Amino acid sequence: VDMKDLDDFGKALVQANHDNGSWRQKLEYIKNLFDDDKCASHAGFNAGNPATSHLAVISVYLHFLSTGQVACGEDGRHFRPNHHAMVASAIDEALDKIHKTPTNAYVIRKIRPLLPSYGGDYTVSVPFTRIRDIAHSNLPKDLKDDIKHNLQNKLHRCAGPEDLVTAERIWANSKDRGDVSGQYKEQMWTFMGEIREFFNAGGLEDKLNDIKSKGLPNSEGIGLIDAFLAAKHGQDLAQKLSALVALRANLNEYVANAAHGPERQSVRFADVQVEQYAFVLLAEAAKIFEDQGHNVDWQFALTAAGSALENGRLSESLKADEAASLYAESQDMLKKPLDLGRYKAWLDRAVRLCTTFSDAMQDLFLAHVGSIGRGLGVDDHAAKVFVEAEVRASVVFQLSRVLSAAVKSAKNAMNAPPWSALQPGATTGKLVAYDNIADLLNKIGEHKDAPVIAFLNSAEGDEDIPPSVAGVVLGHELPLLSHLGVRARQQGVIFACSDGAEAYHTLKGSMASLWGKTVTLDVNIGGVVSVLESKGGAAGGAQLSQSTPQLPIDIASSSDMTATSVVTCSKATEATCGAKSSAAGEILALVEKQGGCDFAAPPGCALPFGAMMAAAKGSWPAYSAAADDFNAKAVKGETADVLAAEMRKMIGAQWKVDDKMIAAIQTSFPAAAKVMVRSSANCEDLQKVSGAGLYDSIANVDVGDKVALSKAVSLVWQSLWTKRAAMSRRGAGMKHTDAAMGVLVQQMVVGDLSFIAFSSNPITRNTNEVYVEMCVGMGETLASANQPGTPYRFTFDKAKKTVNVQALSSFSLALVPPPGGSFDLIEKVIDYSKIPLHTDPAFRQDVVTRIAKAVMALADARGSAQDVEGVVVLKGSAADVHIVQARPMVLAD
Repeated sequence: VDMKDLDDFGKALVQANHDNGSWRQKLEYIKNLFDDDKCASHAGFNAGNPATSHLAVISVYLHFLSTGQVACGEDGRHFRPNHHAMVASAIDEALDKIHKTPTNAYVIRKIRPLLPSYGGDYTVSVPFTRIRDIAHSNLPKDLKDDIKHNLQNKLHRCAGPEDLVTAERIWANSKDRGDVSGQYKEQMWTFMGEIREFFNAGGLEDKLNDIKSKGLPNSEGIGLIDAFLAAKHGQDLAQKLSALVALRANLNEYVANAAHGPERQSVRFADVQVEQYAFVLLAEAAKIFEDQGHNVDWQFALTAAGSALENGRLSESLKADEAASLYAESQDMLKKPLDLGRYKAWLDRAVRLCTTFSDAMQDLFLAHVGSIGRGLGVDDHAAKVFVEAEVRASVVFQLSRVLSAAVKSAKNAMNAPPWSALQPGATTGKLVAYDNIADLLNKIGEHKDAPVIAFLNSAEGDEDIPPSVAGVVLGHELPLLSHLGVRARQQGVIFACSDGAEAYHTLKGSMASLWGKTVTLDVNIGGVVSVLESKGGAAGGAQLSQSTPQLPIDIASSSDMTATSVVTCSKATEATCGAKSSAAGEILALVEKQGGCDFAAPPGCALPFGAMMAAAKGSWPAYSAAADDFNAKAVKGETADVLAAEMRKMIGAQWKVDDKMIAAIQTSFPAAAKVMVRSSANCEDLQKVSGAGLYDSIANVDVGDKVALSKAVSLVWQSLWTKRAAMSRRGAGMKHTDAAMGVLVQQMVVGDLSFIAFSSNPITRNTNEVYVEMCVGMGETLASANQPGTPYRFTFDKAKKTVNVQALSSFSLALVPPPGGSFDLIEKVIDYSKIPLHTDPAFRQDVVTRIAKAVMALADARGSAQDVEGVVVLKGSAADVHIVQARPMVLAD
């Protein structure tokens, strides 16, 4: 027995398989894992809440048993098949008791069809009497002996999957014999139906007719079975899919509400058969779309994809809430004129949902199938094929084929490029590849002498870009106004984001001969990306200046650390409270000055730098020494993480927030208000340094809760030492001990939509355009870019007063405040059919125009191009625009 690479559970299962020869014994071991504490403990199996990986191993094991890849033998004892049926019932009931999650539901579903039936015909004391009667009937001696010795006696003595193989062989060899009676053929055919049902190997129509004959699932379901079978024999593919989904919904509802028992198992097995037929229909649909090329029938594509989504949800293959949301939007889109932009965003979300499932299942099974297969003596090739078969045999695989064909057609119709130019231009550098920026940062010492062009598989969206990086090619989409995007433009780093994995992997795959060489990266504003070997030899050009230290930025001389009292935003100055707090006061003043202006701003107050310095006074020498220590030691990303965490811990433990200041903040707001507690450092929102996203803001703080409010202020102070903030200051030449944190507290406006807008287009540098990105829910989705997908993207032509839609949002989740007082935002699945910005062009035009005009007004009032953040609150068909932050735009020259 090969136990290599197996965990304790895998070792226990492989050993049990070795010790138990018969199918019954092997099934009983699985049952014992659930109901025998000693067995479960020995295997490291949590029967009440099994690890998904352990359920996956059970699924793999039962699959190998059912296909004969793990052989079953006789154990020298006599147990009729009713014992196997009762064991299956116990396992099935145990599976019912497991708390389902999106991760384990599909795996549990895969286990059930691998169990024998425990229908009434198989739990009687002597099941399969028909084969005994056949064996004792008047038959040719060779056939009689074959049935009696190789099938009847074996089945009644020690049943196993090999008996189905024997039965199929005997039936295939005898059904056309001329020396057997019609009665034999009739009885043997009936027996074949029984043994196939026992091993869950019957045909679709046989299974549906069988449950119908038992009055299952219910009167409505029986009607749906008839409708499905009628459609199945027709030619209309859309009608077949529609009838199939309706039937599966009914079957699943019955299973969800029925008590444990053979009727429920029978209906569940029927649903598995219908699911397998759905795979066939969706394969047919996928082939149609692939053959259509760029001339896809959009209505039929939506119908087929919607049906596939419902099938995936019913099969527990896809996250139920996201699949339901996508299905609801598909139905809404079918009722309206074709909108390719909306269709493309929908396709992106659906493809991502499929990919998430496929990747998760592949990773789950790949992690175990090889080692468990070797332990069970299964051929390596068969084990590898299992994983691919698991992914490709699901309805999700066929859905992905439908979606892929539609995506290609949609991109072609929209003339959409495969790349987004986050920062267009051309640059040269050494070509390298890393998984992410953190990995690059850990190796930055290897690239200190010349700039690099980095292929990165992923990015979180709030990282700093190391000074030696001249260009980035990123393997996924990114909000162009994310913190990472802003920093790329501030540093002049040429940056391209792929619109999908295919474009990225194709380009990266073509780089085989160029890694480590000097190349030229050219990113066109239209989304054309090229990487060519540089003919000039060494990397150089303007980007070399990034490798040399820039002049230190003086933030101390302009900061006033003497003020310690909480002030209203109108009295906050950049010198005492930071540029963010000062800007909040200017925004409020603009609203009050214009009176009837078309936007609002939340009231607020500010805690000045001096408050932090007063709290830090006693520990300042130790703090200063630790800050110097960070600069000396934080040469790698991992070290920087550890040292920055130690700095945050020091601040949290030693810098106490004055109770009088908390009381002063509380008197500035209504008693029941929720507030945003934002950073307002002296090293962010400056004319030459944005610092956007480096420091933390705390949402959903109950202003009446002194403890929560004090904790929020402390967390903002501590965010001086997020790794990204500390590394950014060091890169900009700022002294850590000069950095001071003011705190801006604003009444929280819970927006239905959030936006970031630039008064001048930062991508094209067109000063006649306002550039706007939006998302559903809170704005952290835009700023952090830690969620896959793209935001709404609009430009507003200042001269023509027109809105151009560049993209509709494809984010799947919105961040929203939780009920209660938690600071952590929660994720909520978006149903875009209910979002007017998505569905109503007139609403879209109005809201984006109002945002653009507000941003233009702020730019005029503040005397420079502005980077503005805000929210939109929906009120029926109307909307209110609120501006919460503004800072100068900072772009590289």
